[in-house]
Parts: sequence; C-alpha cells; structure tokens
Amino acid sequence: MPELPEAETIVQQLRRKVVGKAIASVVVRDRKIADARLPGIKSAKISGVSRKGKAIILELEKERFVLIRLGMTGHFHYYLKGAASPAEEQKYEVVAFSFHDGSLLSYNDIRRFGRVQLFLSKETVRKALAKLGIDVLSSAFTLAVFRKLLEKRNKTTIKMALMDQALLSGIGNIYAQEALYRARIDPRRKISTLSAAEVKKLYAAIIGVLRLAVKKHGTTVENYVHIEGSGGFQHYLQVYQREKCPKGHPLKKEYIGGRGTSYCTTCQR
Repeated sequence: MPELPEAETIVQQLRRKVVGKAIASVVVRDRKIADARLPGIKSAKISGVSRKGKAIILELEKERFVLIRLGMTGHFHYYLKGAASPAEEQKYEVVAFSFHDGSLLSYNDIRRFGRVQLFLSKETVRKALAKLGIDVLSSAFTLAVFRKLLEKRNKTTIKMALMDQALLSGIGNIYAQEALYRARIDPRRKISTLSAAEVKKLYAAIIGVLRLAVKKHGTTVENYVHIEGSGGFQHYLQVYQREKCPKGHPLKKEYIGGRGTSYCTTCQR
C-alpha cells in the first residue's frame, strides 16, 4: 500500500506536470470510486497539488478540490499530446483528466480500493481529513510533539502507534518496521517502556527513513509505481521482506495489529 513517501513522490511529479494547466474534460469510468460530479470541473485550472499523510489533493481555481486516496493499488499515468494510454492501462482506468494542451492525466486502480472525491470548499476538505493525525514530514512534527502524541497511547505497542493514522499520518507497515529497526526498538514494546533517549532515537529514525524514501521515489515491492516509473527504496530495506538484518541475524516475523512484522531479536530491544 502506498505510504507517505510514495504519495509525496507523486505530489512532486504532479506539481511539475499539471499545475497551471486548464482541464478540457473529465471522463469518469467507475462511479463507485470516482465522484460523478467530476466532469463539472471542465475549464478549471489546477492551481496547486498538496498532501496530508497518504491523501493527495489537486487544488483548483474557485476553491474546488479533488481528493485522491490511493488505496492499495491506485496510481497515475501522464501522457503528452498525441500519446495514447495502452489498452492494458485503460482496463484499470477510473478517471481521466484531459487538458487544453492535449496532455492527459489518468487515475488507475487495479484492486479498486482507492477513492477520487470532489469538494467545493476548503472547509469540506479540512473536515474530510480531520481524522488524520499530524503529517510526519511537516514542520509541525517536532520531537516535543512526538513525545506528547506517544503519551496518548501509553499502553499501546509502539508498532501499532506508529501506524495509527489518527495519531501520525503517513507511516504504514513498511516504514514503521524500517524506522523501528534503525532505532533498535522491538516493535512489540509498550510505549510506556520507552526511555526518553529511545523516543528521540526513534523520532530521528522516522524522519531519516521517510526523507530517504522520498529521495528514492518510494518503495516498489509489489504494485506501486509513480508517474515516471518505479521506486528505489526497496534497495535500502533492512527488515521489511528480508530474511536477515544487515548484521546477518535471522529475522523473526509475527503479526502485530494484524500486520506482518519482521524484526531482529538481537538488534532490537
């Protein structure tokens, strides 16, 4: 499932490709996923692209917004004027935005767990995202804030807390495992057992892992692709889908909060 680095990669690419462009038409191919009102934004210009956690927002003129949740397999394709989307991709197309310069942006979803919604005011977008916690790559996510947030989940295991989107927005199964390994913290531990030094180390590991993953355009281990190709962070994974940690110790795998979790019983305490 795409997490924060994958969403951020796509946001950066969309800013380069579609900001400033006027929409000529919108074709909705699956109304179960895409808002049936989307064709009504014809002639609107895309003024910006932003993100909160894993949610992507296309900002339009006159305070209209298209909110995209990628789900498990949601992804975009961008085509210049005269380039047609392959038949294989058209099969999974949910909605297509055509621009006045002849280019086209399509949102595709193989497993159909994503969502494309239209909002007609900034306040309604804010309400739609209100249940999401703080974005972990925002300037507001400081060490002091992290400590206070963890205190709210004092009896929860640290792995589950990191993946709680109502607490911290953007961290999923891949990056929670990677950050915990780099911080040398056992994912099964209760937050109440963590020392101040360990929380500080984990905070640094989260920021470091996510920034590197963004730099490498996300992680491609199954279905994820960004607009310009595949991610590269899979070459830097230390525990996720690995048999041994970088020090050569066999990894243990068990389910925590219903998600498969790999960790090193020697390195992580």
